[in-house]
Amino acid sequence: MEGLRRSETAELALGALISFIGIMITSAIMASLLVAITQITFSNSHEHAAAQSETLNGLIHVNRFELSEYSAGGKDSVYLVFEFPYLLNDVLDTDVVWSMLCPDATQVRYISGDFDTATEITDDGVSAGLNDVFTNAGIYHMFIEISATGYCDISPNHSAELVIAINGGRTTTIPFEVGSSPYAGMIFI
Repeated sequence: MEGLRRSETAELALGALISFIGIMITSAIMASLLVAITQITFSNSHEHAAAQSETLNGLIHVNRFELSEYSAGGKDSVYLVFEFPYLLNDVLDTDVVWSMLCPDATQVRYISGDFDTATEITDDGVSAGLNDVFTNAGIYHMFIEISATGYCDISPNHSAELVIAINGGRTTTIPFEVGSSPYAGMIFI
C-alpha cells in the first residue's frame, strides 16, 4: 500500500513538473512576443519623431506684419519681420512663397510671390541678391508691394489673408482686416 502511495505521489509530482515546464515555455514565448512588440513600437515612434522634426523644419514665425505704405490711389505695400527658429537645415529664399487672398463680391483674387527680396534685418528688405538662404539664427524682413497688379488693393474696411508656405514644411495663414481709416504703419501683428 505504501508503494502505491509513493507511486501516486511520484505521478502527481511528475505531472506538476510537466505543467511547470509547460508554463515556463509559454511564459518565455509570451515574453519574446512582448519584447518584439515593444521594439516595433519604439522603432515606429522614432520614425514618427524624425518625420515630425522634418515638419518642424518648415515653420515660420512672423514677428511683425504691418501696412508700410498706403494711398487711396492704390500704391500699397506691407512689411514683414520674420524668423525660422526651428530650422534643421538652411532654406532657400525661393522655397518660401506667399499669397495674398483678397475676397471680392463674387470671387477671391490673389497675388503671390516668393521671398527672394527678403534680407537680414540689418539690410534694406527689398534687394533680391543680398540674401539667398534663411538660417535659424537670423531675423529677416521684406516689403511686399501689393498694388502693382490691381488685385488686392487695400482700401477702407478691406479684409484679406496672407498665406506663407515653405516647400516641404508648413503653411502659415495670417488673416487681417483694415479698419475704416487705413494708414501707413497700421500694425496687423
